[in-house]
Amino acid sequence: MNFYFRLCEQALYSTRQSNSHENSHAISTRLRTFYFIFMTTIFTVVTLLPYRITALSKLLTTNTAKMRSCSSMALEWTCYFMVFLNASMVIKLCQVLLLSACFVSIQCACSWDSCNPVSNDPKMINVHLVPHTHDDLGWLKTVDQYYYGSVSRITRVGVQYIYNTVIQELMYNSSRRFSFAETGFLWRWWISHSPQDQDKLRQLIQNGQLEMIGGGWTQNDEAAAHYVDIIDQMTLGLRTLTDMFGDCGKPQAAWQIDPFGHSREMASIFAQMGYTSLSFARLHYAERDVRLKNKSMEMIWNTSEDLKTSLFTGAFYKYDYNPPDGFCFDVTCGDDPIQDNPDLGDYNAKQKIDQFLDHANAQMTNNIMLLMGSDFHYTDANMWYVNMDKIIQHVNERNINVTVFYSTPSCYYKAVQNYAQAQKLTWPQKDDDFFPYANRNHSYWTGYFTSRPAYKGMIRDASALMQLTKALGVMGNLGQNDTAAIQLENMASGLAQHHDSVTGTAKQVVTYDYQMQLHRGMFQANQIIGSFLGRMMAGDNSTSPNPVNANLCFIANETVCEASVNNPSFQVSVFNTRSRWANETIRIPYYFGNATVKGPGAGNYEIKKSFQIQTLTKSSTQYAPYELHFQVQIPPYGFSTYSIDSSSSKDSVRARKAHKVLATTTMENQYIVLTFDDSGALSQLKDKATNQVHNLQQQFMQYFGMDDQAPWHQPSGAYIFRPNASDPVDLGKPTHAEFSDGPLVKEMRQQFGSWIYQTIRLRMDKPYVEFDWVVGPIPTDAGFLRKANTSREIVTRYSTDIQNGDMFYTDSSGRQMLKRQRNYAPTYTYQNTEPAAANYYPLTNRIFIKDDKSQMTVLLDRAEGGTAHAGNIEIMLHRRCFFDDHYGVDEALNEPGKDGKGLVVRGSHYLVFGDPKTAASVHRPLAVDVFHKPVVSYLAKGTNTQAITQYSGLTASLPDNVHILTLEKWTDSSVLLRLEHIFQSDEDDQLSKPVTVDFGKLFTTFDVTSVKELMLGANRNATTSQIKRMLRVQKGGTIYAAFNFEKNFSDVLPTEPHANSDIRVGNQLENPASSRIKHNLV
Repeated sequence: MNFYFRLCEQALYSTRQSNSHENSHAISTRLRTFYFIFMTTIFTVVTLLPYRITALSKLLTTNTAKMRSCSSMALEWTCYFMVFLNASMVIKLCQVLLLSACFVSIQCACSWDSCNPVSNDPKMINVHLVPHTHDDLGWLKTVDQYYYGSVSRITRVGVQYIYNTVIQELMYNSSRRFSFAETGFLWRWWISHSPQDQDKLRQLIQNGQLEMIGGGWTQNDEAAAHYVDIIDQMTLGLRTLTDMFGDCGKPQAAWQIDPFGHSREMASIFAQMGYTSLSFARLHYAERDVRLKNKSMEMIWNTSEDLKTSLFTGAFYKYDYNPPDGFCFDVTCGDDPIQDNPDLGDYNAKQKIDQFLDHANAQMTNNIMLLMGSDFHYTDANMWYVNMDKIIQHVNERNINVTVFYSTPSCYYKAVQNYAQAQKLTWPQKDDDFFPYANRNHSYWTGYFTSRPAYKGMIRDASALMQLTKALGVMGNLGQNDTAAIQLENMASGLAQHHDSVTGTAKQVVTYDYQMQLHRGMFQANQIIGSFLGRMMAGDNSTSPNPVNANLCFIANETVCEASVNNPSFQVSVFNTRSRWANETIRIPYYFGNATVKGPGAGNYEIKKSFQIQTLTKSSTQYAPYELHFQVQIPPYGFSTYSIDSSSSKDSVRARKAHKVLATTTMENQYIVLTFDDSGALSQLKDKATNQVHNLQQQFMQYFGMDDQAPWHQPSGAYIFRPNASDPVDLGKPTHAEFSDGPLVKEMRQQFGSWIYQTIRLRMDKPYVEFDWVVGPIPTDAGFLRKANTSREIVTRYSTDIQNGDMFYTDSSGRQMLKRQRNYAPTYTYQNTEPAAANYYPLTNRIFIKDDKSQMTVLLDRAEGGTAHAGNIEIMLHRRCFFDDHYGVDEALNEPGKDGKGLVVRGSHYLVFGDPKTAASVHRPLAVDVFHKPVVSYLAKGTNTQAITQYSGLTASLPDNVHILTLEKWTDSSVLLRLEHIFQSDEDDQLSKPVTVDFGKLFTTFDVTSVKELMLGANRNATTSQIKRMLRVQKGGTIYAAFNFEKNFSDVLPTEPHANSDIRVGNQLENPASSRIKHNLV
């Protein structure tokens, strides 16, 4: 027996001499299992002797994919068997391989456990060739055009062919590696291919040749994407990978190589999901210069002061994620291949290898990662691998201090970590973020913070709606059809977070496709709400209730609602996805002059004559002449149903008219007094809580963009903000103003010329001022002495007497607040080449300024760009650019709108004044409320709502500082729950404290009996996963990240979206209105 073992070992070694970089760990693993396989073979051969060879051949053909449970390992095992058996038995032995496949696959290792050996000798340089492709889910073509390779006049690539050819090349040579990132494309390939093809891909991942990196549904943007959307799209992608590939489908390397700047909160999310590293390409050109000089391109990024988490982060040494110059071997490239036969013409091997070795320098460790690939590369993977094989062969033959081999991002960072520990290196630290991004001195990528503002608003609405439908799926225990509808909604929302989607940087026709898919996803909410209400209203009378015909008004922001236009009486169910009671005043389009509102907790109601916004009224014949405002009380994670009747009665109210402003006007509620001058312009705010009076002005202003002229040829465009002056031009005071009074809502309505309208609104019992603005279409004529078709960027500016100097604060992806300073950069010397653009930052949901006595916070209903000066906040609302900015889109940002004359956009800001010590107690919960606005669903006439008019999914409101971040059905027997502490640790004396939540008393429709806590991405068990992260520790070691539940209680820390809970369902819910079920939080 030992003799055969030695013969096989020698035979395998001889086949490996030509490839010095085979994974020694994998070889030793195979040899250790040989004895077991050998004995299994002897037994099986005897068993198979009676069978006909032809039958075995047929079976072998049928099961080829299964035989390759570890790709090339099938051939290596055949080597072993042929040593001791004659050739006539080969077919029988191949069948043995099939029967032994399960044993062989156990020995396969994920890519991070199958890394090629590297040297920690500082004199040796390890060059990691990382083959990869960056595949945008839409940009110049739609996501499906990119997948299929259609519309080839734009670019002749197809993602389906990339997967096909990469798989073929990896199976040809087991030493080769590859890394895929975008799960949304992988899913398309997966559902379009046979189980045999799926097995091939699965085998390559399970034997370590192919690594999934990033892992999100898409590679999301980090400036305009909200943290809730980021977590959702990451979860969608990670779950898909786990379902397909098991543990090897749980990425360890975060991969954000194309977004245009990077947020601290995004890095914090990765850290909480258990990633070991983060890679990206884009950082400010001045910071890149400093880091290259200091050899600090790799660093420890301190991602959260509250959670004390950090993440090892590496910026690429090139300014992009492309191959080294001269080494792009793609069909879309023009570089020469390596011609290494001296007997043939154009021999260039020596020159090419010398050129390649020039890239092996100036690193902090002795490991270098060279990216071999770029946008949609590897349509013909053979071209790449033939030439990379030659690079590896010819460099390693020189026997110098450089060794080259195939690698993956996780293997590279693993080698870097090991070297740093061996050499006792200390990594540089990073505390801020990577905004704003500029790749040269007049090219600041700060325009996309605002580009396509209507679409940005649509994305935010879709996200909030999806949180509702996912929760209804849990509380209503909805069936497969509804679950599939939620999944469609989830995929559409995930796609919208792509770094060329939510950013507004795709072509117009691609943006239409994004909008279509998002609307299709949002439309599923009608079905989900209808199914849920059907269950609620059936009571105990039916186990298979009929769904209710329920409809949302998707264009209510245009004062249009098709669901109520011809209905003098109707019912609405108003939903609340907050973790507390919602006491709100709802505003809906209304078509009648009288109204009576009845329902749970119904309070005051009033009708206002609609503000005649000409840019909206002329675009629709169904523009509602009135708006109905009525008070609602909605339980946490619940709904209340209200009936509205237009017939005249003793309880009905009539429409109120607005009056033209001719003198100084004041309006107030319990918290605020606002003063307006005789033009209707805002002039003063009094804070009743502090009794402080502040000067407060709001102005609309505009920047004029640079054109496409020498010497820089850098105009404003989809990506770039480059005005032709440092300060915007004031658009003046209102040209018309009217005041509308009322018991619930008071409004100052303003018009500025013919294309800007605004309503400044005070709601009763609300401590904020709402600015409801309508901008557009931005004129193409820029006025006297200016060229026609001059780009314009419209801003609003809130000016007050706060003494903030140059300091202001902006959010990071909607969660952490970061301190900013004008004309300053913490990690490089600020260069004043673009005074306006260089001081713009992404505002996902808020910005504030403060001094010792006062703080002014402005919250947003969508992502926008903004900045601050001494005493004021400036936010960009809308852009219309007439030049392409030369970063690939190849068309101007000139949205046509409904009538082709230009886009009209409507949005809201919420302004809060207060004491800096307590300001967070208002703006933190308000940010949640703005995101989770009540959802109004219109019920079909005749719907019987008597069975239940109010429902709550929670037994009581959660504490003010805790919020249910997400709640969704995970499997037929489990539920995924995330809790979030919404305060940072130093924001409030009381509300910043940790909170304990009792799961056993949380939900009304089910009981919690056990809990399994997961990491934030829901793909790893937080209590058992050995997730090694290079965290901020004093001596440069590693620590293990884990969280623990104790009994049914969970401690939630400040600014923590708490590790996920996998809630197991004990039995099926038949009637959520009357039954409680058991859930296991395993």
